[in-house]
Order: sequence, then C-alpha cells, then structure tokens
Amino acid sequence: MTEALRRRRALLVGCGTFTDSSLAQLRSPRRDVEELGRVLQEVGYSQVSAEIDCNARDAQRAVEAFLSQARVDDAMNIIYFSSHGLPDRRGKLYFAFSDTEKQYLSATAVAAEWVRDRIYESRSKSTVVLVDCCFSGGFIAGMQARSSAEADVEVLVRGLPEGSGVAVLTASGERETSFEDVDSSVVRPSYFTEAVVVGIGTGAADLNRDSRITVDELYEYVYHHVVSGPSPQRPRKLGMGEGSMVVAERTILPVPVAQAELPLEACAPVLQARGVLGYAAFDGQWVVIGKDGIGHVLKGERRLHVSQLAGVAFKPATTLNYGYLQVIQKGVQPIPISRFGPNAGRPPMDDGASVSFARAVNDEMQQIREAIEAAIGGPQGGVRTPPHKKPAWASLGRGLLWALGFVAALLEVIVVAATVTESWDSQSAGTAIAANLLSGFAVFAVGRVLYVNHRR
Repeated sequence: MTEALRRRRALLVGCGTFTDSSLAQLRSPRRDVEELGRVLQEVGYSQVSAEIDCNARDAQRAVEAFLSQARVDDAMNIIYFSSHGLPDRRGKLYFAFSDTEKQYLSATAVAAEWVRDRIYESRSKSTVVLVDCCFSGGFIAGMQARSSAEADVEVLVRGLPEGSGVAVLTASGERETSFEDVDSSVVRPSYFTEAVVVGIGTGAADLNRDSRITVDELYEYVYHHVVSGPSPQRPRKLGMGEGSMVVAERTILPVPVAQAELPLEACAPVLQARGVLGYAAFDGQWVVIGKDGIGHVLKGERRLHVSQLAGVAFKPATTLNYGYLQVIQKGVQPIPISRFGPNAGRPPMDDGASVSFARAVNDEMQQIREAIEAAIGGPQGGVRTPPHKKPAWASLGRGLLWALGFVAALLEVIVVAATVTESWDSQSAGTAIAANLLSGFAVFAVGRVLYVNHRR
C-alpha cells in the first residue's frame, strides 16, 4: 500500500471555557480547532474529529476511542490539544477542560501520562501529538498566558520503546509560556497553531520541496515562524520517531515569491566548511548550520532560507582565537556575543544560527558569507564586522609575547649552565626555575589580554 493511499487521521481537542474561576478563559482554542481541522481535510486526512469545550471525561473518551481505532498501516495519527496545561505539586502535566478544578487535577483533568499510556497501547506506528499549551506562568501585555507553573511535558514520550513512531511538538519549552493574542478585535488562532496551519496549508513547511511535509520539516518551519513573531515562546520537539514521519503530502506546492525572485547568483554550487563542533553550508537558497551535539552543545541542523535573512555577522579567526559566522534573521534578535569565558568574542556554542571556526577555514567561511550576502542582496541591516585595525595595545601585547619567549629561553640557559658547572646548589637552581616559570606565566597572561582581547 503506497503512502498516498494509507489512512491519515486526526483528533483535535480544544477548550477555552472553564467553570473554575481561577482558570482564565481562552479565546483561541475554538478557532485553533476549526482552522487546523479545515487544513487537514484539505490535505487529504480521511478522518478529522473535534471536541470543543468538552469536560474531562468526554475528552478522555474521545482520545481513547481515537487511538483504539488506529491501525498499524495508518500513515499518520495526529492528536492536538489547545487548552491550559497545568502541573500538580510534583510537576505532572494535566490538560484542563470545562469541568477541571485546579485543586483536584487528578480527578477533573486529563493527565499527559494517561495520554502517553493510550498511545503506547494503540497500534499506531506513526503518531504526532501537537500540544498548544504552556508550562510556566506570567502575563505579557497583549498576550494571555495559558498556565501557571512548570510541568513535565516529556512524560508524553518517556518510557516508550525505541522506534515507537511518536513525536511531540509543543508550543513552548518547559520554562516558557504559550500565548494567544487578546488585544485583537478578531479572534485568531494562537501563534503556534497559526504556524502549523500556514505551514501545512500553503505547503511552506515543505522545506526541501519534495511534496511531502515531514515532522522535522514542520517543526523547523513552526519554530522559525513563531520566534519571528511577537511571542517570546520557543517551540520544542520531542519524540521516538521523526524525519521520515510524513504529516502531509501536497501534489502542487506554491513557490514563495521571495524564493522565486532570488537573483541568479543564488543558483550556486553547495559551499560547505567545517567549524568547531559543527559546520556551515549554503546551496544558493538554503543556509544550513549543523551542530555535532557533543556534551551540552545543541545537536542537529538548522535550515534557513535566504528570504528569512537580514544579513550575516562574521569575524575571521586568528592564530589564538576562533572566528564565527552568524546568520541574522529578519525581525529576530541574534544571540549576543559572549564577553567572558571560553566562548569570549563569539556567540555561545549552543547558538543554532552560528558556527565557530579555526583560522584554517577562514577563506572557506568567507566564501560562504559572501555567497549568502549576494543571495540576499547585501547585509540589509545585518551585523557586519568592520575592517580590522590593529590598536597600539595589540602591538604592545605582541611585543611582550615575543619578549617572553626570548627572556624565558635565555634564563633557562643560564640556570641550566649554572647548575651543570655546580656554581649553584640544587635548591637555588630549583628556586630560579620556579621563579622563571611564574614570571613567564604572568607575562604571557598580560600579553594575551593586550594582544588577543584588544583585537576583538
């Protein structure tokens, strides 16, 4: 059975009306469910069920019925929640519904852990859970938050065996807030759901233009769509099966105007350069920043189309200091340069929009920078490193480094010669060597500060 003929199903559950006065009423869940349901039907989902403003028992019944009817050969099963996400005292996540009482979550709300168990029991081998709830509190002018404290959203995938085929896309991280617009006179979908609807409905989430939107592509599109808007939230992806999981297929996908109008220079061969724990690549249209994922450093690739970019920040590497290439997105504040620590003078290693590199690849990175700027028509407001001018302090620091090497070598020769000729005893020689090393380290530190730091 081909992928196109395999069944795709979705259950959309939203709630914005609550009897508990401590839970804020939400405007967008009904619109969220309506818009997402419409788009999924347009792209060929054979079954799209919806539950709006229902109580917790009806929501549980709908989820259990949906998953119990799943088949092994289903192409995709989507479960979508748009509501308040509430944690109990131990941090367990619950989805709120019309009859939910905040003081009695286990009895009146739907536990994310319960949803996870139903997914595990189902026969579905391709399940995506979209969670448009939030996991920390606070209010921002014009935006209404959807929860009040931290909650553990990872429970939706925890304990599932490898290859379960389950992916979870959330509207925000565990310490962030998901928002809806409460100032607009027109009720619109939340920022996260709007990105999902636009990405699937227009085909814009098909990043490699192969007429298939995978989970990874949808997440990549939604992430950049949300972070480019007014909401401070950062969508998150969890799961045991991603990449080849196809959310939707479109036989005809529109080409964005910005992409169609790219200059001829953008049709260039792939440029790629290896950096420190990562790499950068550019094919004339897409910039790829890859991370190796060693230790706490971000792992994976970030793809950005040139139509999303405003410019490039670039600093060449020196003998003693790494350089960096950082792409600047339109309307997005780039992660600032670190002033102290091992990453001083460049963005932190977990910045997904930049890569650090050594002096050996200066020319390759410079080529990538120039190609990107040519494709977007120049920096267009992006940050550019001004032409380097060596300050007087840098020359002094460099002189100190050379002087250190000469003096240290001379003193060592004198100490060794004096020891060999027995004009010094072993204690005196040891003292002289220790003093020489300590003074050498001091001069080296001063020279590095003056020469390296003042070149930034």
